This record gives sequence, C-alpha cells and structure tokens, in this order.
Amino acid sequence: MNATPMIIDAAEQTQRAEALFQQRNLDNLRRVDRWFAYLMFGQWVFAIALALWISPYTWVGTVQSVHMHVFIAVFVGGAISAVPIALAILRPGWIVTRNVIAVAQMLWSALLIHLSGGRIETHFHVFGSLAFLAFYRDWKVLVPATVVVAADHFVRQMLWPESVFGMSNPESWRFLEHAGWVVFEDVFLIIACLTSEAEMRKIATQQVAVESTERAAKEMEIAASIQTSILPRDVSVPGLEAAAAMRPAEHVGGDYYDVMRVNNGCWIAIGDVTGHGVRAGLTMLQAQSALSALIRHDPQARPADVWVGLNRAYFNNVRERLHHDDHMTFSLIRFRDDGGFEVVGAHEEIVIWRNQRATCETLPLSGTWVGLATDAKAPAQSFRLGLGDLLVLYTDGIIEARDENGQMVGIEAVREAVTQSHAKSVEEIRDAIFALGGGRRRDDDASVLVFRYTGVAANEAAA
Repeated sequence: MNATPMIIDAAEQTQRAEALFQQRNLDNLRRVDRWFAYLMFGQWVFAIALALWISPYTWVGTVQSVHMHVFIAVFVGGAISAVPIALAILRPGWIVTRNVIAVAQMLWSALLIHLSGGRIETHFHVFGSLAFLAFYRDWKVLVPATVVVAADHFVRQMLWPESVFGMSNPESWRFLEHAGWVVFEDVFLIIACLTSEAEMRKIATQQVAVESTERAAKEMEIAASIQTSILPRDVSVPGLEAAAAMRPAEHVGGDYYDVMRVNNGCWIAIGDVTGHGVRAGLTMLQAQSALSALIRHDPQARPADVWVGLNRAYFNNVRERLHHDDHMTFSLIRFRDDGGFEVVGAHEEIVIWRNQRATCETLPLSGTWVGLATDAKAPAQSFRLGLGDLLVLYTDGIIEARDENGQMVGIEAVREAVTQSHAKSVEEIRDAIFALGGGRRRDDDASVLVFRYTGVAANEAAA
C-alpha cells in the first residue's frame, strides 16, 4: 500500500496551539500581576518618603504638626495599594485583578502628582505606568487607565488646579492636552499589545508543529522497529535458494513477509497493511502473530484454512475491537519440497521464471484482501516449479516506484529485470529488482523475495 506522510489532525493542532497560547498568556498575566504587587508597595514607600521630604511639618500659629500630605501618603496610598496587592496574591491572572491594578496605577500617578505639587516631571509617571501596563499584552487594560487619567485631570482642574498643573489658572483645555498625549501613547501601546499577542500565537503554533514533527518522527522510529523486528533473519529452506529484503521508505508503511520452515517444505507469506506509522506496525504485528500461531498449531493445514483463520482473527482485532477499517493485501504460499506450490489470498502478481523454456510468466491472484469480511473465503491456486525455476514476490513499493521521467516502474520492468538476471544468484536478482526506478528514495516500503527451486536432493548433496 502507498505510504503517506503522517497527518496530525489539523483541529487537534489548532486546539493544542490555542491551549499552549492560553497557558503562556496566563503565565505572563500572573507574572505581571506579581510585578505590580511589588511596584504598588514600592510606590507607597516612595510616596511617604516624598511627603516627608517635601512637607514634613506645618505651623499654625505656634503649634507644630505633621503635614496633611504625609497622612495622605500613608493612608490614601496604603488604600490604593492594598486591594491590587491582595488581588495579585489571591487571584493572579484574573481579568478583574489587572483592571483593578490599571486603575490603581493611575491613581498612584494622580497621588504622586498631587504630592509633588503638580510638577510636570511627575506627569511622566502616567506615561511610564501605561508602558508598564502594556506588559500584560492586553490592550483592554489601557482603557480604564486612560479614563481614570482623563477624569482625574478634568476634576482636579475644576476643583484644585494647583495639585495637578502647579498653577491656579490653567487654560480650560489643559486637561485635554494631557489626555491627548495619553491617547497618543495608547495607540502605539495597543499596536504593541496586538503584535505581541500575534507573536505569542505564532510561537505556540510553531511549537505545536515542532512537537507534531517530533512525535511523528518518534512514531516512525517505533513503527520501523516493529516492522523490521518481525522479519525473518534466515529465509533459507531445503529445496530453495532464497533471498529477501525490505527497504523502508521515509514514511513507514506496512510491508510484511515471512518464511516459516516446516516438514517437507515451508510457508511463505507476503503482505502490505494499509496505513502507516505505529498503527500499521501494530496491525502488521497482530497479523504476523496470528499467522504464526495458526501454522504452529497445524503445520500441515490447508492454505485456505490458514487464510480463513487469519482473516477471522484480523477482522476481530482490527474491525471489531479497534474499530478501524484497515485491511491487508496478503498472499500465503505453501511450498512442498517436491516443487509444488499452493497460494491463497490477494497480493501483487507472482513472477515466475521458467528455466527450461527461458520464459517469464506472471500469475495473477484471484483471492480477496484480509480484513474485509469475517466470512470471506480463500480460493487456492496451484503451480509447480522445475529445477532452476524462479519465484519472485514483491510489494507495490517496487512497481509503483517512479523513474527519472516520473513514470511508474510497473510489472513489465520486474519481468525484464528477472529475465536479464535470471542466471545470477538470488541475491543479485533481488538487488536488480530493487534497482528499478534508478534506486531513488521510494514513497512506499519495498520488499522483494526471490526463490530458486533446486530440489531437496541437490541441497542435501551440497550439504
């Protein structure tokens, strides 16, 4: 079966990226809440020190007392800081917390401007505070902050202009000038917040893509390990010269072959599970285990009966238990050392080289795929090999490979390769088939099994 690249569900990736973004955004919000908690306490201490430095005492006649500004710094400043600090500790990351902090920070600007007697330098605290609030990467917190600044300047211009502008008769539009500069900064801070949020989402999406790639690579590694671990290490059989190999593609598919020796011959299996990756590898492992158990139970069983048992086990495990619609192209061959072969199932056409007639034949298979129906039958086909004849089995990764012109190799190229190399060793014939298509990287796994019938007597004599 053609192996396709592992596809990670797009909706799953989107959900994962969104969850990652939300978690990182929440971490940032909580972190900035903590920063402001420290800032609130620091501003309170600074305000008290400023009040003590600028106006520590006042005189009424001969009576000395602490100036009202000191009490304002201590009690009003403490009240402004208390609520946001409590929320930052108890409910970090909460939307109410950062909005309360935004309002409190602007109230601190107002208090410091008041304590400094409306000095223009202290107004920079407003612009710095807005920049600090932008660390939330949430432009909406700038809205209540801006409203508080504008309202504070308007009200105090009307009631106590000296405390905000340092003069008793400011122009009527002065508060609008200050509010306008605040809005000017807000525009750029909002753009910065939106850009930062977009970058966070992009980073989250990129991380999910990396995670998906790494997960796919790990699954492919596991699948390749499963796929290769169950292949037979030794395919030698009395009466047959044998060579077999599988060359996995970049994206692991579900190729499988096996050679199991029994008295007076062997069982030969070749198949290809639909799908790719770990799922295909596990499905193939189930098929191999079921086939091995059936043959060990009755090595001399009829191929049709073994195929029916395999199909039933495969259907039960994959279709009914796993609820997958996977199937497997599969051929099962029973070889007897007298040169007789019986084959059941449906896979690629078998290629046979007739040594005496010097002709190359193909044997189409009329069976059905494994796993389509629990009650499927397996009609058997028989053929014989003479001394020196070749039996060639392969998966679709061979005939569906493409040459330098982008054309598929096809079955005729396999026949031609067998014809040209029939006199060589089975290993060389196998490699000649693998070389079809220029030997380039395939999109699908490719497996080749080559057998030359030598007769049991010839093998015993050689031994």
